[in-house]
Amino acid sequence: MKKGHKTEKVNSAIKKALSEIFIYDMPLGDNLLTIVRVETSPDLSKADVYITALKDVEELSNQLNKKKGYIGHLLGQRIKIRRIPDIRFIPLPQTTI
Repeated sequence: MKKGHKTEKVNSAIKKALSEIFIYDMPLGDNLLTIVRVETSPDLSKADVYITALKDVEELSNQLNKKKGYIGHLLGQRIKIRRIPDIRFIPLPQTTI
C-alpha cells in the first residue's frame, strides 16, 4: 500500500520525539538504543517502532512495551496530533559484520 505524505510526516515526527524521550526523559543507562524506523497504520491508530540495541534487544523491547502507556504520554507532550497511536516496540535482530 502506498504511504501518503501525512503518514510519512507522522512517522518522522514520532521517530524524532521518541529519540528525544530516550535521551532526556527515559535514559536507558549503558544500553544504546537505535530506532530504525516507525510505521503507522493508515488511520494513525497504531505505530510499530522497530528498534535495535547494543545489549539484549529482546529484553529491552519487552521493557519498553510494558511502559508504552507512559511513553505514549510523553510522546503526546512532544508532538501535536489529534490522537497518539498505540505504540508497539519490535526488536530487530542484530547483524554482525
